[in-house]
Amino acid sequence: MRSKYVGFFFKTAITTVLGLSMIGNADASTSQPAGLNLGATSFGDGFARPTPGFVYEQYFQYFDFSAINDKNGNAIGRPVFNNQHIGAEVSLNQIIYLSPIHLFGGLLGATVLLPIVNSFSYNDTPSFVSLKAVGFGMGDLTWGAFLQMPPIFNGGRPVFVQRFEFDVISPTGTYSTKKDVNDGAGYWSLNPHYEFSVLPTPKTMLSVRLHYLYNFRNDNPASSTPLPSGSNYQAGQAFWTNFDVAYAVLPKLYVGMNGYYFQQFTQDKIDRVSQADSETTNLSIGPGLFYTANAQNLFFANAYLPVIEKNTTSGFHLVARWVHFF
Repeated sequence: MRSKYVGFFFKTAITTVLGLSMIGNADASTSQPAGLNLGATSFGDGFARPTPGFVYEQYFQYFDFSAINDKNGNAIGRPVFNNQHIGAEVSLNQIIYLSPIHLFGGLLGATVLLPIVNSFSYNDTPSFVSLKAVGFGMGDLTWGAFLQMPPIFNGGRPVFVQRFEFDVISPTGTYSTKKDVNDGAGYWSLNPHYEFSVLPTPKTMLSVRLHYLYNFRNDNPASSTPLPSGSNYQAGQAFWTNFDVAYAVLPKLYVGMNGYYFQQFTQDKIDRVSQADSETTNLSIGPGLFYTANAQNLFFANAYLPVIEKNTTSGFHLVARWVHFF
């Protein structure tokens, strides 16, 4: 569940510091909501417990973004930033319930996710702008419903599985209008997605998750730099995909590569005015593994390194995930 913990501050802090118009174009948008699933789920996506019941998932994530990139993918340095680090340590708790209710050939289910976050921001050396983080707190609550389809079998083994889900991100997280880096986003978002896995051979696996994101307006944007009264902000709509491919090197151990591609396709708005060149692009790729300890416990580890990052923070993050079937 990678998060973009930097929000409205960037458009406001930079424009204030450089004496630009509040409605004018700033070079970067890091305004998408905290708590997005960028690479948190990976191998075997779309699978579920075989019978109705509960599942618990624990994600531990570490983010360290060592730069903020502009619209061309270049790190913004002096005089604005100098060796800026932004990041977080996240413990995300997810409860999943698969019900016995049938619909369109699948089973209905529900899920809720609550992150506990410690966000940080610092400069290695003095900088013209020093961003302020809110620190330890709760992240935004994500909740939703899904339709789990039964796996398709061939030769006695599953070869395809899929799930449809609709999630809501609620602005319940720790949020200060006087900080630049917050644990919550401060606004509502809608996040429908579809995930599936294909197992073409007994030892190979391909998984894909497709997301759409719609963000509502933030009427209380955050920034350590004082904002004009009545300011508001709306992050643009986006599409992204998590993807991975894996190979079973042992009966219970898969290793492979994982990644995600995030593309914002409408512009951010400040005070309802669209901001040119504000769309975020993020492609990150890295190694990962998936281990089946037993029928009740699964373990995942994934690392992500930046490939293309425009109008967003730039760096790496790690994900360790434990899945327990009750």
